[in-house]
Amino acid sequence: MKFAPMNYHYLRYPIEKFLDKVEESPFDSIDLYCSAPQLNIFDYSLGKLIELDRNIRRRKLNVMAITPENCTYPVNFCTPDIITRESSIRYYQRAIDTAEFLGCSNVQISTGFGYFNQPRDEAWKYCQESLAQVIAYCERKNVRLMLEELKATTTNVLISSKDISNMIREIDSANIVGMIDLDQMTYAGETIDDYFDNLGEKIQHIHFNDRGHTVPGDGDFPMKEYYSALKKRGYTGNVSFEICDRRYYCNPDKAIDDIVSWMKENTNELE
Repeated sequence: MKFAPMNYHYLRYPIEKFLDKVEESPFDSIDLYCSAPQLNIFDYSLGKLIELDRNIRRRKLNVMAITPENCTYPVNFCTPDIITRESSIRYYQRAIDTAEFLGCSNVQISTGFGYFNQPRDEAWKYCQESLAQVIAYCERKNVRLMLEELKATTTNVLISSKDISNMIREIDSANIVGMIDLDQMTYAGETIDDYFDNLGEKIQHIHFNDRGHTVPGDGDFPMKEYYSALKKRGYTGNVSFEICDRRYYCNPDKAIDDIVSWMKENTNELE
């Protein structure tokens, strides 16, 4: 497996602090979380993007994936509000362009929600139609969307591995794949095997984090069992650490140190 830290928990610092830490770590790839003030997908200058690209390359790092902020911001492919849907499509068009410029072929996506008091089928239709447009752009740019589900408290559209599988089947493109977020998976009462049974080779990315998007070992998930289950299913793809809990905001470097320590104690990936 190929592992990479994400910069989510570095949002109170310049992006350079994150890049410096990864450069001195055993990792050589990053999952780039795109959010202001580090990199605002809604509005950034070409000069800032060129500078970021140079900073990444100067440290001999690669961008494994791009993760645009698409939960907090008004990004929603499932809403009946056409203005928001069209704005969301433009937002992801820009995210795809950003990924292409940075030499990255993977862009994460969560699709939003429909009104909870309206038919789910309607929200699903809006989602499918929106994704189809974005995927048409991905096909021209040689970029893949990595589709992630959300909790039932967040969305009424994609909340299980079966939902991801059904949406991918409807889109019917090599440029849309599935992924596992261990926090979402466990909340939904699913297992690693459920995902592989439903998605098979379409699983192309893992968010390897403990409960509440914390560092492995800081929560109560059986992280070593999850790791062993991935190995048992023969997964050899990309894995990133989406560490979102605010406890790590003040000292984000320690979180990466703790990730490295957990991996050395529980896996042979860093040997």
